[in-house]
Amino acid sequence: MKKIFLISVTIIIVALMTMAGAGCTASAAATAPIAVEFIGSDFELSLPEKWDGGTKEEIDAVVENLKEAGRVQLADEVAASKKDLLFYGYNSEEAAQEGSVSNLIITGEFADFLSIEEYMELPYTNISELYIKAGYEFEIIEEDIVSIGNYDKTGRVIFEQTVEGIKTKVAQYIIKYKTDFWVLTFTTDIEKFDENVEAFDKTIETFKILD
Repeated sequence: MKKIFLISVTIIIVALMTMAGAGCTASAAATAPIAVEFIGSDFELSLPEKWDGGTKEEIDAVVENLKEAGRVQLADEVAASKKDLLFYGYNSEEAAQEGSVSNLIITGEFADFLSIEEYMELPYTNISELYIKAGYEFEIIEEDIVSIGNYDKTGRVIFEQTVEGIKTKVAQYIIKYKTDFWVLTFTTDIEKFDENVEAFDKTIETFKILD
């Protein structure tokens, strides 16, 4: 059952990181706007300008960088989620200022017996029910399967959530490659989403799973 509901687990991680990053005050200077390419053992991608991050092998360094930027609570949440993350990326300019921090997390799992349509069918209903029980809000804005980047069938779901009074908008991309599913999740303030969604799509276009 855990494998089928990885999307739900990912959304919960996103919610926890959103709460951890929203109320922090940072002290470091902004990072220079340089697009960075990341190559892990399983994939490669390029982040938007002013973003930083690291693969699963580099999470400890990411945690230290967040702490140095004054984002201790967010760093602790990333460290606590380490076992579930294949990648964590964040807007380093926002991290150096007050307020929330836009981020990207990548998770993945084996689920050869499911099509992408089946994989996407249940989790969003389940997470919506969990949110309602907790007094939170969850609303899907768009849900489709599109051709983007290196993959002809990519699930793309955009939803809004309100957790502990914090409102965010999320673009989630689901890719099946051979026997594995990859879930890439961008989260940002609702007010920042429209100006960032094109950069999110372009990042997915650079995403390539390595054999």
